[in-house]
Amino acid sequence: MLTQVVLIVFAIFAVLSLVIDIGYARITLAQMQQAADVAALEGLRNRDVGIVNPATGVSANNPFASDCMRRIAANHAVRWVFDDNLDPTDGDEYQFGAGPRVEISEGVTNLHALQTVSVPEVPVYEPDLQLNQLNDVHGDMVSGRFCYVAEPGPSEGGVYAESLVCTEPQRASGTYSRNDFNPSPTSPTSGGLAGCPSPDEPLPDVWPASTGSLATVDDSAFLVRLRRSNELREFGEQVEPGVASSGPALPLLFGKATTIHGDDPASEYSIRRDGLTVRATAISDIRPALHVGLPQANPARLGVTPYAVSDAFVPTVPAAGVQITVNPASGQICRGLTCTAATPPVNVVGRFVDNLINPARPGSLAMSTVGRVLPAPVAIACAALTPALRIGYGPVYSSMASGAIRVIGFTRISLNVDPSRPGNPCAAVAVRGPALVAASNATAVLAGGLPLPATAQPAEVQELLTKNLRRNGAIDYAPVFAPVLVR
Repeated sequence: MLTQVVLIVFAIFAVLSLVIDIGYARITLAQMQQAADVAALEGLRNRDVGIVNPATGVSANNPFASDCMRRIAANHAVRWVFDDNLDPTDGDEYQFGAGPRVEISEGVTNLHALQTVSVPEVPVYEPDLQLNQLNDVHGDMVSGRFCYVAEPGPSEGGVYAESLVCTEPQRASGTYSRNDFNPSPTSPTSGGLAGCPSPDEPLPDVWPASTGSLATVDDSAFLVRLRRSNELREFGEQVEPGVASSGPALPLLFGKATTIHGDDPASEYSIRRDGLTVRATAISDIRPALHVGLPQANPARLGVTPYAVSDAFVPTVPAAGVQITVNPASGQICRGLTCTAATPPVNVVGRFVDNLINPARPGSLAMSTVGRVLPAPVAIACAALTPALRIGYGPVYSSMASGAIRVIGFTRISLNVDPSRPGNPCAAVAVRGPALVAASNATAVLAGGLPLPATAQPAEVQELLTKNLRRNGAIDYAPVFAPVLVR
């Protein structure tokens, strides 16, 4: 009878271990993965945010400042995920966190018997991701390049330490080597700052000039790690300042009363001694935007322009811009100093589809999604073109093999006033900006799919996506990008 009771007790604790210990681990993983996903998107979304010069009000490119600010934004995003009211100064009454924290004494023998359990003052793990601006491969945040792989197995591990990644030599090392992500070999530097300000410090009023770039393919993806393990135990509180952090592993509670064998003191890891390791990893990558919203005034956000330009015109615009003329009667945009009423003029490079009279902006909305048929041009009162309407995410259209003219993507463009033709509101200089990640008001995910008719053939879908992604030699229209989760 006593033997049966002992066996039943072991069985009960085994069930409790599965329910509670493994349940804790699964809940913790879900919470950490949600935070990692948010941070990865935030880190890439802020990649190309410019720095405003307080003296001139003009935004300028500063890669080091942008790199710092996007990593700070990712740090804040994780904190907000685990903050019950988005106010980090008032404490968290409900103790949201990346899983529970439980402190267990050492115990005796290699079975760690007679251990005692206590709950610390903060009973949950609250991650504080380190910025890792120098881009160490084992850091909490790593900028790099992503590429899909067909291999169904794990993406990370020492087995990939000597392999090619994204057609390039592996830059990571050890267990942090991946077969789908290669860390960037460089990071932007500043002439006046040794490193990024702390996430809790105010940003500089004026950022020093910097060198480097975030615009290459080697910085087109962003990886975020959240850990609860013992791999950083050599650092105080498991934080390598400025580089990496980890919360404590989840200790076994009811699992210690099962038949799990004792640990070997010489071993690197023992589940009875070290507990359960939980890791969450997310990778975001950039994709050409498939939809953009209307521009907004407060807060100021760029959006779809009331005009569209052709895919043949966009790549030919030099850095200094090119003179264009708008025909107010037809709404057509022509390259050069004239825009006659020919059908169509030989120098037509775009068209206005929104006459700016209706505040709902139906014309602009009609071409704010990739795949839409380009609306007909409409007459435009050039004097109504305010600076906010001249600049934005311009739809780029292309003639498809089926004969339809569809929007294939968006480019950063501005129709600036032409100083050589003062007094003519229909005269402008078209300036195309470089490809950039939109900080807001753009997405590469369409909930309802591409807005194509039911009669659209697979070849037309493939042609549209080939042009949008600039694959197979398609024209490079300097697309507006948006971040998407890829892992």
